[in-house]
Amino acid sequence: MIGSFLTVGQQVLILFALMAVGFVLGKAKLMDDRGSLAMTNLVMYAVSPAMMVVAFQREKNAADLHNFLVCLLLAVAVHAVSILLAKVCLRGRDATCGILQFGTVFSNCGFMGYPLMLALLGSIGVFYGSAYVVVFTVLSWTAGIYMITHDAGNLQVKHILLNPGVISVVVAMVLYLLAVRLPEIVLTPLNYLANMNTPLPTIVVGYQLSHANFSTAFSDRRSWLALALRLAVVPLVTIGLCWGFRVDSAVALVTVIAASTPPAALLSMFAQKFGGDTKLASSVVSVFTALSVLTIPPVVGLAQYLMG
Repeated sequence: MIGSFLTVGQQVLILFALMAVGFVLGKAKLMDDRGSLAMTNLVMYAVSPAMMVVAFQREKNAADLHNFLVCLLLAVAVHAVSILLAKVCLRGRDATCGILQFGTVFSNCGFMGYPLMLALLGSIGVFYGSAYVVVFTVLSWTAGIYMITHDAGNLQVKHILLNPGVISVVVAMVLYLLAVRLPEIVLTPLNYLANMNTPLPTIVVGYQLSHANFSTAFSDRRSWLALALRLAVVPLVTIGLCWGFRVDSAVALVTVIAASTPPAALLSMFAQKFGGDTKLASSVVSVFTALSVLTIPPVVGLAQYLMG
């Protein structure tokens, strides 16, 4: 157990060391919102899709495909339980409640999840983890938007299907299923881009942390409950689901990593886009991210110990 904790803790500390770079750049005014947005777009539209294609460039294997589908089903189950917990524990239809519900249900499974999956499991972690991200993407652009706006009119099919997360997984999966091996002249630059998936997102998260405001994040007492649900209850429930269904250890670890990360950065973007409380949303994302350094190692370490 201690060994598992130390292994995960070391990887988390490495990520937070990279976040410290973004934090210092933000505090020193050497990086601003425009720079952060540019880096985010680079990750979303180039780096992450490249990493996805590279991760799927492997021999077609029935066991891997089965585990991918299991991860997909587990992601659906985890999100369903999370939505239920958010609705039961965080009652209300006010704007604050919507932001806290979103933060409880939707984790930063891509920006923070992928680097940790890659560090602990290699490319197979990204392969399985992409199944979780697909479910996250579909539900965040539907149930997530409704949580913030309480208006079904804001839901658009194009946002669900025509986004870089879903498109890159579909393209990568088609190449994988058809056993198409990309030539070295294409794969090499894709590898260069994929290698940036750990430093760039974590630096962006670090920049967001430089704007963390604890008083704003916890201005509503329900924030404490949302914090407990996001960083402790949902990850522990996920461990229970994985252990109960006796899933493959790599699938379990990937699912727990995805479920244990702090609120998705998408929360701040949605709050701005749909007229929500952007100050609260940004503070919740930043503060919960800062506190996740205390929760991710023991939770993921426990999963590694139980499923390893």
